[in-house]
Amino acid sequence: MIDFRYHLVSIISIFLALAVGIVLGAGPLQGNLGTQLTDQVAALRAEKQALNDQLAASERRVAAGEEFASAVSERVLDGALSGHEVVVIVLPSADGGLVDLLEEGVTSSGATLTATVTLGGDWFDPTLAAERAEAASAAASTLGMSSPLSGDALLAEALARLTVTTDVVSASESRTAALKTLSDAGFIDASAEQLEPADLAIIVSGPFAGDEAEIQRQAETIRTLARFVADSSAGAVVAGPEPVTAAGQSLTSDAVASVRGVEATARLISTVDHASDPSGPAIVVLALRSELAGDVGHYGTAEGATAAAPRVSP
Repeated sequence: MIDFRYHLVSIISIFLALAVGIVLGAGPLQGNLGTQLTDQVAALRAEKQALNDQLAASERRVAAGEEFASAVSERVLDGALSGHEVVVIVLPSADGGLVDLLEEGVTSSGATLTATVTLGGDWFDPTLAAERAEAASAAASTLGMSSPLSGDALLAEALARLTVTTDVVSASESRTAALKTLSDAGFIDASAEQLEPADLAIIVSGPFAGDEAEIQRQAETIRTLARFVADSSAGAVVAGPEPVTAAGQSLTSDAVASVRGVEATARLISTVDHASDPSGPAIVVLALRSELAGDVGHYGTAEGATAAAPRVSP
């Protein structure tokens, strides 16, 4: 049995250890510890200053690059798409500022902007599949389309037929009626009441988030639309801003990643990420011009990009 003497010895040992620590800390170890801490603080301050200097230098280089891009973009754009018509198709959650930049880029290139068509969120709502199928059937019938498809695939085909085509064009009255059908159903919003088909298209990407099943469902819907637009046009580009992660969501994607992620669409339609940068509109226009020459490319710095920008022909 442990008696009081055991506890007394333990208590005395603790106080002795504490006393030795105090003596050493105040004596021979004080200088070494103080010097080490001072040196470490000085090193951390120097490292922080070096990192701040590197960041400032990087920001200056980025600013200089953006200034150069803005200075040369006008010359790159001038006349690049003269004689062509371009439609801008805007996906839900796409940035309005990016849409404005791309519209300006189209007009600066000498092309005619036929319209901007914005897809509503109902285009992707799984609970409205029946309503989309009904609207798609009505629009396709009005356009005189003969298609074996139905549902969302037919809806995408009808929109492609409305916005871009290098084939036989439906009568203006039929096109206006079909546009009204899709607009009244709430699936699209067009900047013009009459849509004359373009030969080139820009699909403006926006982020979407959810679980893996939702990501895959929306990505496949986007790829279906992209395939029909690419097949119906002389050239099409999917363009988006710098990829971001939606707050609170485990998975985030966008139209650029959706197209790049599957070989069937990656080899069919070009993409541009970071399209909101000062050089973005020029890169999108150059990508369209490359498509006219039969070259599909993926431009930018995000995953799946094969080059920073298309090659500029002399």
